[in-house]
Amino acid sequence: MKKTLLIAAAALAAGVISSQAQVYSQNIVGYANVAVTGGHYNMLCNPFNTGVTNGANEVFATPLPDGTQLFQWNGTGFDAFMYDSGIGASPDNWYNGDGSAIAPIPTVKPGKGFFLLPPINFTNTYVGTVAVSVGSSITNSTAAGLYNLVGAYVPAAGSVTNSLINLFPTDGTQLFQWNGNSFNVSLYDSGIGASPDNWYNGDGSAIAPIPTIKVGEGFFLLPSGAPYKWVQSL
Repeated sequence: MKKTLLIAAAALAAGVISSQAQVYSQNIVGYANVAVTGGHYNMLCNPFNTGVTNGANEVFATPLPDGTQLFQWNGTGFDAFMYDSGIGASPDNWYNGDGSAIAPIPTVKPGKGFFLLPPINFTNTYVGTVAVSVGSSITNSTAAGLYNLVGAYVPAAGSVTNSLINLFPTDGTQLFQWNGNSFNVSLYDSGIGASPDNWYNGDGSAIAPIPTIKVGEGFFLLPSGAPYKWVQSL
């Protein structure tokens, strides 16, 4: 996936947000172009509040390619949906994973990750309002000992420990990033003491760089010991 993040002025505010920039506005709207690879699982998140409900029909600026499958994590497995305008049974073109029954339009909220499996390459332009306004914060609560499929509420890229992403999980937390074929696993632990940044490879046996994320990227967090409240602020 690759992204281009350009934040535009809102009716009542103006500002720019990126992995380095400061924000000068109260409410921010913008867009992000995210390329999606056909024939592969893409681990994504919606970087903006979009439309009325954050429904997939609002989040995806143009209709998805027919046959696209969307997978949402329910805590123990995936709920699967399929978009197809050619079946003709659903007015919204959404069905369960194999297309055998009509399904409601999936809701794709900021802060939650999902997998998308389209048949062809395409680029989605996410458009909407940043989920947290300037001067406030938002919390993404994750459960300990469970896989949590999450994404950043703030549409920022770069190191997960930068001031906008602000991801400093509980010791022993593992972070799983999808590379297109499998997961790259990172471990956060301030108790090991070998890394000044407290990041290691998945089993803690070697120092690793701080993970970096892209705008619109989802990932799994597996907190250890205690629930983790991921707070992001502007």
